[in-house]
Amino acid sequence: MNRQSALLILGMFLFACEPVPVQFPPGSTQPPNVTPSSPPTARATPQVTGSQRWQHAWTKAVEGAFMGLNLGGPFGGAGGLALGLLTGLITADSHFGDLNNQIQTEQQKDQQLESAIDQELQNQRTLENQLAGVASDAGSAGADRPEATKGTQSQARPGGNSPLPKPQNNIELASINKPAVPTAPAVPFKNMEVKDMNGDGVPDLWIYYNPQRPSEILRQEESTRSAGTVDTWSYFREGKLVRREVDTKGSGRPDTIYYYDGDKIAREERDENGRGTMSYRASYQDGRLAKVEKDSDGQGRMNIWIYFDTSEESEIVLKEERDLNGDGIPDLWSYYNHGKLVRRDISAIGLELLAQQEQLPVANNEIKLVSTPGN
Repeated sequence: MNRQSALLILGMFLFACEPVPVQFPPGSTQPPNVTPSSPPTARATPQVTGSQRWQHAWTKAVEGAFMGLNLGGPFGGAGGLALGLLTGLITADSHFGDLNNQIQTEQQKDQQLESAIDQELQNQRTLENQLAGVASDAGSAGADRPEATKGTQSQARPGGNSPLPKPQNNIELASINKPAVPTAPAVPFKNMEVKDMNGDGVPDLWIYYNPQRPSEILRQEESTRSAGTVDTWSYFREGKLVRREVDTKGSGRPDTIYYYDGDKIAREERDENGRGTMSYRASYQDGRLAKVEKDSDGQGRMNIWIYFDTSEESEIVLKEERDLNGDGIPDLWSYYNHGKLVRRDISAIGLELLAQQEQLPVANNEIKLVSTPGN
């Protein structure tokens, strides 16, 4: 046992010693297999110190002792301790070399990631500069073009409670029936076309096309007052006009809206008071005026309903209903024959209101008290 211990201690001292480089006599040449210097790209192998070697050796010794105790008791533990210590001294250089390689590999990955991040940031800055240049060019080319706000131009009907003439059923679009003057500035969007319809050098028509189907119009904006300000917006579905919004008052927002079914007008709405609510609504059947609703007192609720004969070419009134007390229910019904008043029905509440306002007809046969509207 003493002999084995002595050999073990001697082995530990031998492996713990630092290696000394080989020296050659002056004037002699190095052997061919000795490289004087490593290539610039080679990794530098760190020198393992004695403390690091002993630390690794004792770690292996403890592992070996623990394994030996489990397998052979105290004697096995002593043998495992000696074997582990010897193994640790032998493998210290390779262990720390592998550890250093792992560290260098992780550092290289970090450097590559930082380089990729720097490259991406540079690409973003380049893209931002390009976009800024495009925006600057577009701004200088169309400085007079306003922001796309909602609005549209229509032709007003005359006021009053008498039947109103319907607007043009098919309002002509500037892009369809007017020749364009080829003086519009170029824009950086392929699905947008700018035109100068009156030749004054200021864009007054903007057409937006479907990116998937470049020949299909999606939206059209117009400046009909030749002021460079958009006041008409037209919307299309599958190439057909479905809605047209007009700013007739120059407020910057639409106050008249036309709805289309196919090539014919289906509904018209107006904000006549500029309060943001529609006070006039007209409905059409096959392009002919069928019904008009009005908010005559500005309370935000329709109180007059006028019905027209759609079988006639001209607008002929059939019936008119009025809500006299603002509850949303008609109180006065007026019936017409070929545009002439033939009968009036009134509810009890309506009769009382007209009596208070001294608006009853002079002849009693001109109005009839009913509980429900007559036919």
